[in-house]
Amino acid sequence: MDQTDEYEQGERVRAWLRNNGSSLITGIALGLAALGGWQWWQGQGELRKVEAAAEYLAFNKAVEANDAAKASAHAQAIRQNHPKTPYVALAALAEAEMLHAAGKADEALALLDGVPTADTDPALAELVKLRAVRLLAGQGKHEEAIKRLDATPFPSYVGVAEELRGDAELALGRREQARAAYEKALAALDLGAPTRGIVEMKYTEAGGRLPEQPEA
Repeated sequence: MDQTDEYEQGERVRAWLRNNGSSLITGIALGLAALGGWQWWQGQGELRKVEAAAEYLAFNKAVEANDAAKASAHAQAIRQNHPKTPYVALAALAEAEMLHAAGKADEALALLDGVPTADTDPALAELVKLRAVRLLAGQGKHEEAIKRLDATPFPSYVGVAEELRGDAELALGRREQARAAYEKALAALDLGAPTRGIVEMKYTEAGGRLPEQPEA
């Protein structure tokens, strides 16, 4: 459930591509044939987008098959051939997860830190940075995790960022700072957010008191 907020956008893109990617490419090919050739594109920009989407589809299939070598090859192709697309960041998130699961946390962190964010959607760039923070915390590098949270604003994922800060502060024995962070996380989360219950438990563990619920 920790990853629900972080990967929601990526999962939506992957699901859409799985359901529509093949038909999209087929439809484009048919459209080109019907209209008499590549002139319909009015340049190569749209073709490159389709190529990038197809490469990401292949990458995603390799991830689902747990084929790390093939997934890495497709991810490298995305980085080299389509560096200014969101697929670079999306592939890095998934590949880092595979590396982490294989016990290669340092490689996963290096991969995430290498994602160029200048041409990346700001919210997606935040996801990459938050995943790096989570990896650091998982390695017990809580001070470094906090420094990264201090260095970068996370306006799209305030709840996730503050929960991670609270976790790090609590691991360092700083309960007051942890409570403050969890309180900010709760303020940023909707009442129906899937992670809210977990954050509430962490908040009370750090010594916080939740407002009493009115009787039904």
